[in-house]
Amino acid sequence: MKAKPKLSRWDDLVEAAPAAGLDEVETRAMNDELTRRRHGDSIFQSLMRLWPGDGRRPQASARASARAMARLRAAFRASVSDLADGAQTADEETRERVGALLRHLVHARHPQDLWHLRTAIYTEVARAFDQAEAEARLLMLNRQLEQGKSLLRRLLDRG
Repeated sequence: MKAKPKLSRWDDLVEAAPAAGLDEVETRAMNDELTRRRHGDSIFQSLMRLWPGDGRRPQASARASARAMARLRAAFRASVSDLADGAQTADEETRERVGALLRHLVHARHPQDLWHLRTAIYTEVARAFDQAEAEARLLMLNRQLEQGKSLLRRLLDRG
């Protein structure tokens, strides 16, 4: 009998989940993380990373720009964190929309990706609260985005 080859350490974690007593939600989250890591990008996105100049920054500025992007992502996630909490009690469609929005925020690799997500954030906040709250959050996100973009620009010009 031939042994089944293991693909990665994630396979070990997923197989060990029922034995460890993890519930279905935690197991699904581990599977989602496995899927996201393996198949998170389209073929086009993978090819664009190979384009000259993309991702070939010096190490110091790469770390600093990664920190700047992490701050931007955190600001965007904070603007919808109460929506994610409220989505637990909302209908299925709202949960799916907010979940998709959070996944897009996590996968954003460039400030331009976050720029395009502003309209989705505005829409979800306006649906959950009102237009004034959505505009206030959008104004805060625009400020954060401009600060982050200028920092990234300075880091890339220096590096």
